[in-house]
Amino acid sequence: MNYKIYINKTLSMMACVGLVQLVLNNPVMASPAAADLLQACELSLNNGFEGIEGDMCIWYVTPCDCDYGKVNDMPKVCLPESVPVETLARAVVAGLRKRTELHAENADFAAAAILSRVYPCNQ
Repeated sequence: MNYKIYINKTLSMMACVGLVQLVLNNPVMASPAAADLLQACELSLNNGFEGIEGDMCIWYVTPCDCDYGKVNDMPKVCLPESVPVETLARAVVAGLRKRTELHAENADFAAAAILSRVYPCNQ
Protein backbone atom coordinates (compact mmCIF):
# COMPACT_ATOMS: atom_id res chain seq x y z
CA MET A 1 0.00 0.00 0.00
CA ASN A 2 1.25 3.38 -0.92
CA TYR A 3 0.00 6.37 0.92
CA LYS A 4 0.42 9.91 -0.23
CA ILE A 5 0.36 12.77 2.19
CA TYR A 6 -1.16 15.93 0.86
CA ILE A 7 -0.26 19.16 2.57
CA ASN A 8 -2.43 22.19 2.26
CA LYS A 9 0.22 24.90 2.13
CA THR A 10 -2.32 27.70 2.44
CA LEU A 11 -3.73 26.20 5.65
CA SER A 12 -0.24 25.77 7.11
CA MET A 13 0.66 29.36 6.34
CA MET A 14 -2.59 30.63 7.87
CA ALA A 15 -1.94 28.58 11.01
CA CYS A 16 1.55 30.10 11.35
CA VAL A 17 0.20 33.63 10.90
CA GLY A 18 -2.51 32.93 13.46
CA LEU A 19 0.02 31.59 15.96
CA VAL A 20 2.23 34.65 15.56
CA GLN A 21 -0.76 36.95 16.08
CA LEU A 22 -1.79 34.99 19.16
CA VAL A 23 1.66 35.31 20.71
CA LEU A 24 2.00 39.00 19.89
CA ASN A 25 -1.47 39.97 21.08
CA ASN A 26 -1.65 37.78 24.19
CA PRO A 27 1.60 37.70 26.14
CA VAL A 28 1.97 34.52 28.16
CA MET A 29 2.25 34.84 31.92
CA ALA A 30 4.31 32.13 33.54
CA SER A 31 2.99 32.56 37.06
CA PRO A 32 0.77 29.78 38.41
CA ALA A 33 -2.50 30.53 40.18
CA ALA A 34 -2.57 31.03 43.94
CA ALA A 35 -4.63 27.84 44.30
CA ASP A 36 -1.65 25.96 42.80
CA LEU A 37 0.67 27.70 45.26
CA LEU A 38 -1.55 26.66 48.17
CA GLN A 39 -1.40 23.04 47.07
CA ALA A 40 2.37 23.14 46.51
CA CYS A 41 3.07 24.77 49.88
CA GLU A 42 0.80 22.41 51.80
CA LEU A 43 2.66 19.48 50.28
CA SER A 44 6.02 21.16 50.85
CA LEU A 45 5.37 21.81 54.52
CA ASN A 46 4.76 18.06 54.91
CA ASN A 47 7.73 16.81 52.88
CA GLY A 48 10.45 19.32 53.75
CA PHE A 49 10.20 21.36 50.52
CA GLU A 50 11.23 18.43 48.31
CA GLY A 51 10.79 18.34 44.55
CA ILE A 52 9.21 20.77 42.13
CA GLU A 53 6.42 21.69 44.54
CA GLY A 54 9.02 22.61 47.15
CA ASP A 55 10.89 24.76 44.66
CA MET A 56 7.65 26.44 43.59
CA CYS A 57 6.62 27.17 47.16
CA ILE A 58 10.03 28.61 48.08
CA TRP A 59 10.12 30.74 44.92
CA TYR A 60 6.72 32.37 45.41
CA VAL A 61 6.73 32.83 49.20
CA THR A 62 10.11 34.53 49.15
CA PRO A 63 9.29 38.18 48.37
CA CYS A 64 11.23 39.91 45.64
CA ASP A 65 10.57 43.29 44.11
CA CYS A 66 12.11 42.06 40.88
CA ASP A 67 10.70 44.99 38.90
CA TYR A 68 12.38 47.42 41.31
CA GLY A 69 9.20 49.27 42.21
CA LYS A 70 7.94 49.59 38.62
CA VAL A 71 4.81 47.53 39.27
CA ASN A 72 2.56 49.68 41.46
CA ASP A 73 -0.15 47.02 41.87
CA MET A 74 2.19 44.54 43.57
CA PRO A 75 1.89 44.72 47.37
CA LYS A 76 5.22 45.56 49.00
CA VAL A 77 6.72 43.17 51.55
CA CYS A 78 9.56 44.12 53.92
CA LEU A 79 11.05 41.17 55.77
CA PRO A 80 13.25 41.34 58.85
CA GLU A 81 16.86 40.20 58.37
CA SER A 82 16.17 36.46 58.26
CA VAL A 83 12.81 34.74 58.20
CA PRO A 84 12.76 30.96 57.60
CA VAL A 85 11.02 29.91 54.40
CA GLU A 86 8.85 27.56 56.47
CA THR A 87 7.49 30.58 58.39
CA LEU A 88 6.70 32.36 55.12
CA ALA A 89 5.06 29.25 53.67
CA ARG A 90 2.89 28.78 56.76
CA ALA A 91 1.78 32.42 56.60
CA VAL A 92 0.89 32.12 52.90
CA VAL A 93 -0.97 28.82 53.41
CA ALA A 94 -2.97 30.27 56.31
CA GLY A 95 -3.72 33.41 54.29
CA LEU A 96 -4.84 31.49 51.22
CA ARG A 97 -7.09 29.26 53.31
CA LYS A 98 -8.80 32.37 54.73
CA ARG A 99 -8.83 34.48 51.56
CA THR A 100 -10.25 32.18 48.92
CA GLU A 101 -10.88 35.17 46.63
CA LEU A 102 -7.12 35.18 45.99
CA HIS A 103 -7.10 31.65 44.57
CA ALA A 104 -7.59 32.85 40.98
CA GLU A 105 -4.85 35.50 41.26
CA ASN A 106 -1.25 34.94 40.18
CA ALA A 107 0.79 33.17 42.85
CA ASP A 108 3.28 36.04 43.21
CA PHE A 109 0.54 38.62 43.72
CA ALA A 110 -1.39 36.48 46.20
CA ALA A 111 1.71 35.68 48.26
CA ALA A 112 2.68 39.36 48.33
CA ALA A 113 -0.87 40.38 49.29
CA ILE A 114 -0.76 38.02 52.27
CA LEU A 115 2.82 38.68 53.36
CA SER A 116 2.44 42.46 53.05
CA ARG A 117 -0.05 42.28 55.93
CA VAL A 118 2.34 40.24 58.07
CA TYR A 119 5.50 42.15 57.04
CA PRO A 120 4.38 45.64 55.98
CA CYS A 121 6.75 48.28 54.69
CA ASN A 122 6.65 51.36 56.91
CA GLN A 123 8.35 53.82 54.58
